[in-house]
Amino acid sequence: MPRLALLFLFFPLALSAQTPKLNKYWVEFTDKNNSPYCTCQPAEFLSARSIERRDKAGIEIVENDLPPNPDYLKALQYKGVQIHTVSRWLNAAAIISDSSAAAALGQLPFVANVQYLGPHLKYRNPLNRPQKKRRLLAASPKIEGKSTYWGYAALQNNLLGVPVLHMAGIKGEGIYVAVMDGGFTNVDTLPFFDSLAVHNRLFSAHDFVEHDEAVFEAAQHGTSVLSVMGAYTPDYFVGTAPEATYFLLKTEDTGGEYPVEETNWIAGAEWADSAGVDIINASLGYTAFNDSTLGHWIWQLDGRTAIGSKGAAIAATKGMIICNSAGNEGDGAWKYMGVPADAPGIVSVGSVQHNARKSVFSSFGPTRDGRIKPDLSAPGDEVVTAGNVGTQLGVSSGTSLASPMLAGSIASLWSAFPEKTAAEILDAVFASADQYTHPDNKRGYGLPDMTAAWFSLGQFVNNRYIFAYNRTKGTLRLLLPDVNVPTDATFVLRNVFGEKIQVTQPIFSPNEISILSFQNLDHLPPGSYFVDIIHKNGMINVPVAVW
Repeated sequence: MPRLALLFLFFPLALSAQTPKLNKYWVEFTDKNNSPYCTCQPAEFLSARSIERRDKAGIEIVENDLPPNPDYLKALQYKGVQIHTVSRWLNAAAIISDSSAAAALGQLPFVANVQYLGPHLKYRNPLNRPQKKRRLLAASPKIEGKSTYWGYAALQNNLLGVPVLHMAGIKGEGIYVAVMDGGFTNVDTLPFFDSLAVHNRLFSAHDFVEHDEAVFEAAQHGTSVLSVMGAYTPDYFVGTAPEATYFLLKTEDTGGEYPVEETNWIAGAEWADSAGVDIINASLGYTAFNDSTLGHWIWQLDGRTAIGSKGAAIAATKGMIICNSAGNEGDGAWKYMGVPADAPGIVSVGSVQHNARKSVFSSFGPTRDGRIKPDLSAPGDEVVTAGNVGTQLGVSSGTSLASPMLAGSIASLWSAFPEKTAAEILDAVFASADQYTHPDNKRGYGLPDMTAAWFSLGQFVNNRYIFAYNRTKGTLRLLLPDVNVPTDATFVLRNVFGEKIQVTQPIFSPNEISILSFQNLDHLPPGSYFVDIIHKNGMINVPVAVW
C-alpha cells in the first residue's frame, strides 16, 4: 500500500517535468504575398472612421496597413504554437511556444526572424471579470469655500491654457481617445466617470495581455491616467477633456517587465487606428526588463531599432496624434527616455512642476540620431488624480501623468476644429509652446498653451473684441467673453454706413465665453463692419473687420 501511494504522489511530478516551458517570441514574416487583403478594399480591415481620417489628411492606404497573410498564421498554429498578438504594420506575430517549436519556425520559407521576448507569464487576474454596476451620485461633492468649475484640477489645467476652451464649451466632444495602460481598476464604479458612462463615451475595448474584454482590473495606474483627461465632477475635479470618447486598452502586463509588452503596445495602437481613434495616450515606457539580457541600450534609442519604437513610428504616420510619456529616469543612472518615446513622429511628453520648470525625474533626450526629446512638456509633478474609492482624490507625479494631461488638452482643442488634420493641430500646439524657438533636451519645445493654439487655428484677431473671418468658408465668428447675452437676443450685421447686411440666421452658443457665428459671408467686400447684439435690456455694438 505505501508503494502505491508513492506512485500516485510522483506520477504528476513526472508529467510536470516533461512539460516544456512556454515562452513568447516575435516572428517576422518575409512578405505579404498572396494575401487575400488589398489596399483597394480597406473596409475589410479598417473602419469607415479610420478611412475617413486618412482621406482628410491625404494619407494613402499602403501595404503596411494590410494584415499579415492568414495562411502564414495558420502555418504557425499548425506547428503547434499559439498566436498572442498580430501586427499589420510590422508584418509579424507574437507567439506562445516552447523553445524547440520556436526554433523550428525559422526554417519556414516565409519567416524572416524569430526573436525571444521572455517567458510566458501565467495570467494573474480572473478572465472576463464582470463589470460592476455603476451607482450614480445623488449629488456631486464640492470644495468648501471658494472654488472654480475645475476644482482641484484648476491649477494643472490652467498651466496648459485649457480653462478658456472649456469656458467656450470646447471640451473634447467628438474626439476619440485610446488609453493604453496596465489596467483601469474601478473605472466602472468611480463617480468621476459617471458622465462618460451616461453619455456613452466610455468603452472597455480590449485586454491584449489576457485576451478578454475585462480592463477594469489589475492596476490603478490607468485609472489615474484617465482621470486627468475624462473626470467630470464640476467644482470638485474636472479633467482636460471631459466630453471626449475614451477606449480603454490593457497592453501592460503587470506581472512582469518583458519585451512582449512592446508588441502589446503595437497591437493596441493598431486596434486604435483601425477603430478610427484620433489620439492615443500611452503612459508606458521600456528600458530594463526582468531578464537583464533583454534590456535596451542607449545607443538603440534611434526610433528604428526597438520593436516598440518601430511600431510607434508607423502609428504616427496614420493621421493620429500619439502622446507617450518620456520616462522618469532624469535623476537616475539611465537619464534618457525609454521605448517607444524615441520614435519619430510621436509626441514624447516630459514633466514640469507647477512653476513650469522641468521636474527633476523627467527623462532627457536627445535620441541617438540627434532628435530633440522630449517633444513637449506638461504638468506631471504633484498632479491631482482620482483615488481608489468613491470621490477620493490623490496626488501623483510622473511623466505618466504629463502625457495624458497633454493628450486631453489636445483632444479639447481638436474638438473645436474637427476638420483639421493631426498635423495641423500639432503645428499649432508646438507653435504655442514656450520654448518653440529654442527647444532643448530637457523640456523639448516646452509647455504649450491651448488658448494660444485655439486663437491661432481660429485666426482670431484680438482687439477690444475677439473675432475671426474666413473668406474661403464664408464664416465670421465672434468670441464674447464677459458679455451677458440673453438666449433670445437678435443679431444684426451692418456696414460702416449703417446698412443692414442680409444674412442667414447666425449660430449662437452661449457659455462663459459665448461664440456667435455668421455663415455664407464669402461675398462680403473687405472693410469694417459692425455686429449689433440686440436684447430687451439694450444693445451691444461689436466692431469687426473683413479681409
